[in-house]
Amino acid sequence: MKKVLLSLCLAVLTVLSVSAQSRTVTGKVSSAEDPDGIPGVNVRVKGTTVGAISDIDGSYSISVPEGANTLVFSFVGFMTKEMAIGNNSRIDVVIEPDVKTLSEVVVVGYGTQERRDVTGSVTSIKNDAIENLVAPSFDTQLAGRAPGVQVTVPSGIIGARPIIRIRGVNSISGSASPLIVIDGVPVVDSDRSSSVSANPLSNINPADIESFEVLKDGSASAIYGSRAANGVILITTKRGRSGKAQVNYAASTGFNEPVNRFDLLTGDEFVEIANEKRANLNQSLLANPGVNTDWQDAVLRRGVTHQHNLSVAGGSDNTKYFFSAGFTEQESAIKSNDLKRYAFRSNLDHAISKSLRLGKSLSYTYTEIVGLNNGGSSLSGAIYNATRALPNVPIFDPENTAFGGYNITANGATTGFGANLAGPDNNIPNIAYVLDKNVYRNRNHRILGNAYAELDIVQGLTARTQIGVDLTMSDDFTSLDPRHGDGRSANGSVTMRYNPVFRWNWQNTLNYQTVIGDDHNINITAGVEYQYTNFYNFTASGTDFSDEFFRFNNLITGSYNNQFSSGGFSEQGFDSYFGRINYNYKGKYLLSFTVRNDGISQLSPENRWGSFPGGSIGWRVSDEEFFNSSIISDLKLRASYAEVGNIGLPGGSFPYAGGFGPVLAAAGAGIGYSNVANMALQWETSKKTNLGLDMTIGNVTISADYFYNNIDGMVLDAPTAPSLGVPGNTISQNVGVMFNQGVELRLMTNVIQKGDFVWNTDFNFTYVKNEVTNLVSPLTGTWNRTVEGGPIGQLYGFTWAGVNPANGNAMYFSGDNIVQLQGASSWRLYDPENPSDVSQAGTPPTQAFLGNTLPKYQGGWSNNFTYGNWDAEIFIRYSGGNYIMNETRRGLLGLGFSNNGREILERWTESGQVTEVPRLYSGRDSNTWQTSAANSRFVERGDFVRIQNIVIGYKVPRTFLENTFNGNIRTARFFAQVQNPLIFTSYTGLDPESNSSSNQLSFGIDQNVAPIIRTWSVGLNVGF
Repeated sequence: MKKVLLSLCLAVLTVLSVSAQSRTVTGKVSSAEDPDGIPGVNVRVKGTTVGAISDIDGSYSISVPEGANTLVFSFVGFMTKEMAIGNNSRIDVVIEPDVKTLSEVVVVGYGTQERRDVTGSVTSIKNDAIENLVAPSFDTQLAGRAPGVQVTVPSGIIGARPIIRIRGVNSISGSASPLIVIDGVPVVDSDRSSSVSANPLSNINPADIESFEVLKDGSASAIYGSRAANGVILITTKRGRSGKAQVNYAASTGFNEPVNRFDLLTGDEFVEIANEKRANLNQSLLANPGVNTDWQDAVLRRGVTHQHNLSVAGGSDNTKYFFSAGFTEQESAIKSNDLKRYAFRSNLDHAISKSLRLGKSLSYTYTEIVGLNNGGSSLSGAIYNATRALPNVPIFDPENTAFGGYNITANGATTGFGANLAGPDNNIPNIAYVLDKNVYRNRNHRILGNAYAELDIVQGLTARTQIGVDLTMSDDFTSLDPRHGDGRSANGSVTMRYNPVFRWNWQNTLNYQTVIGDDHNINITAGVEYQYTNFYNFTASGTDFSDEFFRFNNLITGSYNNQFSSGGFSEQGFDSYFGRINYNYKGKYLLSFTVRNDGISQLSPENRWGSFPGGSIGWRVSDEEFFNSSIISDLKLRASYAEVGNIGLPGGSFPYAGGFGPVLAAAGAGIGYSNVANMALQWETSKKTNLGLDMTIGNVTISADYFYNNIDGMVLDAPTAPSLGVPGNTISQNVGVMFNQGVELRLMTNVIQKGDFVWNTDFNFTYVKNEVTNLVSPLTGTWNRTVEGGPIGQLYGFTWAGVNPANGNAMYFSGDNIVQLQGASSWRLYDPENPSDVSQAGTPPTQAFLGNTLPKYQGGWSNNFTYGNWDAEIFIRYSGGNYIMNETRRGLLGLGFSNNGREILERWTESGQVTEVPRLYSGRDSNTWQTSAANSRFVERGDFVRIQNIVIGYKVPRTFLENTFNGNIRTARFFAQVQNPLIFTSYTGLDPESNSSSNQLSFGIDQNVAPIIRTWSVGLNVGF
């Protein structure tokens, strides 16, 4: 701050010293694209510290000292221009775009910066390529667009939240998702629905977005302090510009379909396999020939989708506006799953005077998502049920009027038997009936907005205040049929939940920019920020309904016998003080330093405050006099280091605090400790190092980065002695350490420009290594295990050794030995010299690490083509180096009375047969397939290359529009596109990105995940 005041005083004294001998020069700064004037242009007298900033209409006024000869005009994205003063009292200037940096103005925290001056690792993504794509939310289309950013769409369920990771997984038990900031307001990104998957970012209309900036390294993200450990995504929405109002309308329509389906047994094949399972144990046969039904037809469909967006933008010199309205309706490829969204936005900027500006951004969105139960092992899970239902029985039974013509047993317990002597395992219901009769719905009203005021206090010094709000009013409705399926045991069930969240965020900043001499450029930002978030919810439910009529719209008093209620409340808050200094000397030597001090309510008063520093340097080597290359036109080296935090701690709003809860003891109900306080708990801290370079060789632009992120103090459950009486014998402590290390590369070039044909390409690649370096004890789940010295969430389980060709026994490794399963649960040593010998006892199979679930490399490749009025894009995405536990495949080799995948037809049937499917014995799944953990038999590589999008467009010639519509239609473009048309992979499941959980400790599991969606659509963009 002292440096700021000193610089300001020097500038003031300089101005005062020459004011007696100065004269005033006025004028206007404009460009070919903005003839009405450009605000914010820096105007200075060359060789002095005297300067001015152009007003909202581009006009300026500057006091020119005696003897001064030249004015210098500079602005981000434009060429610096010098104008001789002479005897002129008015100088109007037209500045020209800098083709090297015009589109390289990037949004950074609490401001903007010219790309050439950025010393941190920041990737910009323009919205042009994705705004017309059919997607439930914008984040699903960010995959592969930026190096270092991994976006995984885990299933084809509309509303399912993508898994976003920036430069790897940056926490073990806390949040690993990036901070999302929209128009300067950090938004709530937690799912507020308990009934369906309802991604909160689906409430943002993609058509309203102007650009994305991804802050990846510590220097770029340190301005956000305790919230920046997982990176930051900044979203800027569209705003108006001065000039005639421009109306734009975009519409598209198409359909969604599943990318793939499971290859299941037909009814006839099922009868053969089901009876063989039982015959091998001399059990009575249950299956008899009937129909051939593919139950996937009851779940999968071709879903219609369409969207419409209308916007109006324009304004005058003083007032600029942007208004939009949008409607989206999508039917998933999964029946009973669809989304409707109504979105409205109003952005306004107004200059009250030359020094005072006001503005606001306001959006309202109503989103309704209808979902379904797709639990990986749920009996009513759509995919689980459709792949296990008996294929030799029909879906419908027209004579069964009691259940509306569905094939269901008379008591409603399970699907009808057909010609079989038994029903399916576990009495799974008729999934077609369940999808038709049960309701899972979430409705969401969301208001996102901010209002700001900017005041130019003195030359170069601007104060800004902004208040932002994020209000989400979410309600759920779940209704389960009383006759069949999940609601049968309760005679019907209705549950309603109200889950609102309210956040306000208040920011106050001062920004000072000046040029000392011709060479020293200084930009200083200081600010204070306050934020408060309120979460609350309540739930009401009823069971045992008097009549079907009462369960479809709302809980109605008197219509049910049993009523239940519950609720919760929590709040979070913090205040912050931050500052940033950007300095460059002659544009060659660049420096940025940031510090933020945060205080958060999630930690105890003793540890509530923390400081997060960050700094970066840059050297533009290509501007040095000694640099003389005819090939390399631009070369900048960068380095940064910062410390940032993660406030997404496990344990709720007050994880440090102890608490009480109800207990039931011999003496009756009472109160006891439910968790023990740890006042020493602190936030997790990430120490981020980055080395990078930006270079242009010919027409190829290269950006490369090396990063190392050491995450310290991760919150984990540390074990305690049972004698202490701590609930669960654990207490949360800052004990974990982990690092991510990797490289990023981005190449952009114009491949061909010949006549009317142009081909531009943009390729990016990321390699990430993850390793946990400190744990209190291993973290083990059903399929995954995390230990020191390895990556997080490795697959851990049994190692398959094949099928004994002599007898068809399943074989596994037990240490270095191979053992075979003899009977239901006995293990015998396998002798390859005498494979039929089962006389030697063996020990049960042992477990080992089976593969890393985190991709080691990933990236994207965008190719854009234009030929005359035609344009096209082919976008390719790839990923690999990881392994997937295909739990779905294991389940489809099940040995019960349920359907199987066609792989089971390869089962062992005779001595000497070489196969990977052992002899079938009914009911022996547990030991045959070792179902208690991962199994190398079903661990597969997750490498893939995906054709993500293919788009073809045609722009109607301007002359045709002018002649035909008398200039009333400004632009028109027709397009056709397909999303997810092709994938190349060795993975045998539906999709290598399928993931049952977003939890980093249980990643890489495909358990009956809904197939990813392929979308075909056509559309039209019209400008008036």
